[in-house]
Amino acid sequence: MSNYSTLLGGGSAGAIDHRKESLPLFGFWGDNSDQNHHMTYRVFDSGFKETGSPWGAISNSTTNYRFGITGDASFSYSHNDHGTHVSHHDLTTQGYSSWTYWNKSMYQCDQYPHAQWYTSSRDGMVSWHSLHEYTSSFEYQNGWTKLNMVLPEGIRPRRMFLNRRYTMREMYPGNHACPNIDYYDYSSHLLNTDQSYATGTGYNEKTKTLVMIHSGDEGGNTSKTIHIFKGTKCLNKIDRIKEFFDNLSSTEYFTDTWTNQNNKDWCVVVGNNDFVGFGLKQGNSKRYGVFDCSVKGTGVAITGASRQWDAWQTFQGSTTTSYGAWEGHQYYTKFMTTWDGTWGMIYSPYYYYGVGINAFCMSLENPKKFISINQTKSSRGNPWFAWGRTGFHGGWSDNTDGTSHRTYAWSFDPTDSDETTTTRVYDGSSSGDGVIPNNNNLVGADITNKTGNHGLTAARTWLHGGFYSTAYPLLMQIDWWGSYGNNDSTYGGKYGS
Repeated sequence: MSNYSTLLGGGSAGAIDHRKESLPLFGFWGDNSDQNHHMTYRVFDSGFKETGSPWGAISNSTTNYRFGITGDASFSYSHNDHGTHVSHHDLTTQGYSSWTYWNKSMYQCDQYPHAQWYTSSRDGMVSWHSLHEYTSSFEYQNGWTKLNMVLPEGIRPRRMFLNRRYTMREMYPGNHACPNIDYYDYSSHLLNTDQSYATGTGYNEKTKTLVMIHSGDEGGNTSKTIHIFKGTKCLNKIDRIKEFFDNLSSTEYFTDTWTNQNNKDWCVVVGNNDFVGFGLKQGNSKRYGVFDCSVKGTGVAITGASRQWDAWQTFQGSTTTSYGAWEGHQYYTKFMTTWDGTWGMIYSPYYYYGVGINAFCMSLENPKKFISINQTKSSRGNPWFAWGRTGFHGGWSDNTDGTSHRTYAWSFDPTDSDETTTTRVYDGSSSGDGVIPNNNNLVGADITNKTGNHGLTAARTWLHGGFYSTAYPLLMQIDWWGSYGNNDSTYGGKYGS
């Protein structure tokens, strides 16, 4: 018989976690070339079937009339109206200040369920934030301080913790500069304070392990102290940050010297096996290293050499001119996980400020299992999203006139965590016979661990671009994918309960 504890997620067997969402959704915006006559917005599930309430607008005029929300000043950059080209502008070399281009930048999204410039519900309610006073400030100046979360199946971060200097804070997600929810100076729990700038933090909910990098500055300083905290209480389920640090089972650290271009680019991925992956953008390329962060005992294994699993690995895919956090706070290296929480991705653009992808994908069960992922577009990009149970997709915004939309989609084996074997990657195709062939061939590839690279191929979605002629669709993040058994359009749970 059910009781209040099981219904409300009290932690017993069969308890409900109200943070859990259904398989990923994504928004799909289409319009004609000048955006004055026709536009549509639809939300699709991981099977590319429509959900929610698709909507469209038509104006038989050449006088630049706006309809619906595009006439709202909160939609616009200038507090006037949106103007033209929601989706048609071709992102190539433009940065955040070229706002109508930058809608398609991969920097818009990461594992957190909100985007930098817009919001969209699972029912298709979409709006842009006013960007008139947008600079690199607000959350996106400090977005690199967000914790990279390794979470259970179907859960995206719903609490936003930020770590800077010796202080952890909690704030509501979104583009604002409102007060903190919580503040805690954890310096009294540190065993080493040689480096005072927190420059990357990861948390694993299953093991209650918090790992943070402290550096000599927030720029290019190479000195590092890595702190490892094992908790007895889940960071996502406590009321105050202080509770986590007051209930530690162990506290350890090690020091090392790590090459980096900018410390704001560090991503920390805490695996279920206590190995931790550290990755960042380094010039046009990337670097990734794995260290053993299991409990060794206070004063034991306090050097990087005593903890390091293998040599630092350089990204193995193609590279060209691309930029990271040294060019602006908002260009920090991103982190994302699959829906089932078995694979993660540390990623940045292949080209300039948001086109294509250079990434390391790693098993979250065992971060020693990792490969390079590469897609070399230099124009007509789109953001990247979790897709299906164990995959990702995105990156394509080419013209759908006379053809269907494509996406770069790939997936992994959720049980594959052995670093001594190759990594199987499943690919899509441009035809049904390509993905269900008349032979026994693998559709995809087996990639050598560590040193292997997988170049992504485009796959047909059979979605139309929203207009019968020239159209360049925009992929958009959805705030709340919904939960199994209901049609809630917004997240309404009590964070981690």
